[in-house]
Amino acid sequence: MVKVKVPATTANLGPGLDTLGMALSLYLTVEMDFSSRGTVINFIGTGNDELKDHPENNLVLQAAWLIMDKAGLKNTDLELTIYNEIPVGKGLGSSASAIVAGMFAANRLIGNKFTDEQLLDWAVAMEGHADNIVPAAAGGLCTVLLQDKSVFYQKMALPSGLQLVLAVPDFTLATSKSRSVLPQQISLADTVSSLQRACFLIASLANNDYSQLAMAMHDPVFQAVRQNFIPGFDQVIIKAREAGARGVTISGAGPSIITFTVDKAEEIGEAMQKAFAGAGVNSQILILHPSADGLVFMD
Repeated sequence: MVKVKVPATTANLGPGLDTLGMALSLYLTVEMDFSSRGTVINFIGTGNDELKDHPENNLVLQAAWLIMDKAGLKNTDLELTIYNEIPVGKGLGSSASAIVAGMFAANRLIGNKFTDEQLLDWAVAMEGHADNIVPAAAGGLCTVLLQDKSVFYQKMALPSGLQLVLAVPDFTLATSKSRSVLPQQISLADTVSSLQRACFLIASLANNDYSQLAMAMHDPVFQAVRQNFIPGFDQVIIKAREAGARGVTISGAGPSIITFTVDKAEEIGEAMQKAFAGAGVNSQILILHPSADGLVFMD
């Protein structure tokens, strides 16, 4: 039996589309073993209960089977016990965490036939982008680069004293829908602005200087079209900043909104929740920290 724990993630961090990601202190835990009684999934915690009855829709299982197939072990029956804390379809990397957990657990179960680099490449291919996959596997704050279908990344030291306040609305937003409105081409001026903000954000976090995070995390290019899917977005941003948030942006593809702060976390969360309520949206507030660890084997 193999047991793994994988963190949730937040991606983009504003201007770093498909480039920046950070692991969060919220986790998916998976126990995996071979089964002699057909494939069995025990699902506990946050998520779609239908996954228990429809294994073909379970990303942990799909990822595990992909590794089994690559090892020549087709149609392998597995027993999974999944403990999930990560809201599904909310921009917190739930699919990336599931894919990483499934692939790395399956590889360990069959005797580590594949390298971590191979697993990472296959996980990114399955997910479609690397900014959630890499921090889920490696932890911390990461910047990613894709070259010739291979994944390269740098893991940076985590910012000191940083708290993350997330307002998680009670509706889901499919990544495919959120990405469908992204412009395929942008102007030179917008390209330069995004590069400047992303570089400035990385330097600010590396230097533990949070004084200009609001400017650095503002994304006038991609967030501007994605925010239309989130009722009350503008007021949530305004109220979070008024309550003391240093930087505010959409978490991943949304609809969750994440703030970076060093204090007043509860006040910020309350202000965001009230702003969402004013738009007729119920929300859950999560107060988290960056997670230094990515996937951890617990067996």
